[in-house]
Amino acid sequence: MMTEQTVYLCDDDAGVRGALSFLLKQHGFTVAAYDSGPDLLAAIDDNPAALRGVFVLDVRMDPMSGPALHEQLLERGLGKKLPVIFLSGHGDIPVAVSAMAKGALNFIEKPYTDDLLLPMLREALALEVQWHRAAVRKDFLQSMWESLAPQQRRIARLKSAGDLNKVIAARMNIAERTVEEHWVKVRDKLGVDSAATLATTMAEMRSNGIDTVVDDER
Repeated sequence: MMTEQTVYLCDDDAGVRGALSFLLKQHGFTVAAYDSGPDLLAAIDDNPAALRGVFVLDVRMDPMSGPALHEQLLERGLGKKLPVIFLSGHGDIPVAVSAMAKGALNFIEKPYTDDLLLPMLREALALEVQWHRAAVRKDFLQSMWESLAPQQRRIARLKSAGDLNKVIAARMNIAERTVEEHWVKVRDKLGVDSAATLATTMAEMRSNGIDTVVDDER
């Protein structure tokens, strides 16, 4: 079951935190509110796999500022998993812009209106769905590649480049029959039916940052 998307709100001002939580819940958002960066980080570390949604962080907080909290989220690898939106005062705009350069999605200057905040949150949650699907796909591709034995990986690379079985056999100094047997396993494990579809799958792996270079090619 997919974990429910949540707005992870962090603001050390109880009044702002309570009012914003109430507003968002009234509009159908699920909200988890925290009064400090350390409390939010503790909750994340307790159950990191359950995180789905968006972070909404106030810039000025004690004992940890919003940008410092953002840095901690980046260190935990969450920068491309959950979008980050900053709540900032007028004097905080340069700070918020700097955070955006580090991957934050956007910032909302106080005082903000519902017409600005709510669409931005919906956009962030829609983006998070895309990021989540991409991450799931990458994990799936990675697991498929790792399921191949070393010889099968090399054969997969050579087949995707268009090499014939007899050419691969000569390059690897193995029998052509062995290449054919491995090729059957490669097709089964990667879910492909031809060298062309294998090439497409391996191109997708590389585009997702998966290392498909085998040891003797390094």
